[in-house]
Amino acid sequence: MPYKNSIQDLPNLLTEQYFSNGFFYEKGTMADWIWNIAIQKGYIELVIDIQKSTITPKVLALKPILIQVPKFKNTIQEILKSEGKPTDFIIEATFQIQLYEKENTLKCLAILTDINGKKYLGDKQSFHPHNNDPKWFKIHSKNDMDWLNEAGNQLNTSEWFGAIIRYSAHFGKRKFNTFYNQKELKKNAIVGYIFQVSAIILLFYFLYTIS
Repeated sequence: MPYKNSIQDLPNLLTEQYFSNGFFYEKGTMADWIWNIAIQKGYIELVIDIQKSTITPKVLALKPILIQVPKFKNTIQEILKSEGKPTDFIIEATFQIQLYEKENTLKCLAILTDINGKKYLGDKQSFHPHNNDPKWFKIHSKNDMDWLNEAGNQLNTSEWFGAIIRYSAHFGKRKFNTFYNQKELKKNAIVGYIFQVSAIILLFYFLYTIS
């Protein structure tokens, strides 16, 4: 649903922006990350403070969930500018999020507060995680060094290359996350491993021919 460039519509605009495919991060959408991380930690409610880029409870304040939040400051400022409002007109902006495990659904309500104390409430919008496998979204350390960031993990590197190759082979006609998910891990790893071995062989052959 399109929204006008108005402060009244800003809560819904921010919500849809946050949960859109445009905010896809590595393994999934924000709905995927929030769902799986919260389930791992045993929480079904959280609050994201957009202005401060913080999360309550703090245990959920991890990079995959927060990395996109700073972008909202630009969105808010653009709307305020179009409305002729000062840059500090919005003093508080939060996402109130609840998870419903049986329905495989999370609901988000955005609430903004202006300098006069007036609140702007969005609609309580529903979103569904595309991949609700907590093991796939597991955070392995306090530094958020999951398998995608561990350079020494050969299997994960192969899986990544394999997903890209298979996606390219279909000329982008299928969404990337149809290849890049837990179910496709083994197939991607095999394709990626063959690709890496072939690349190494070709490199050595090239070096041999010019030596």
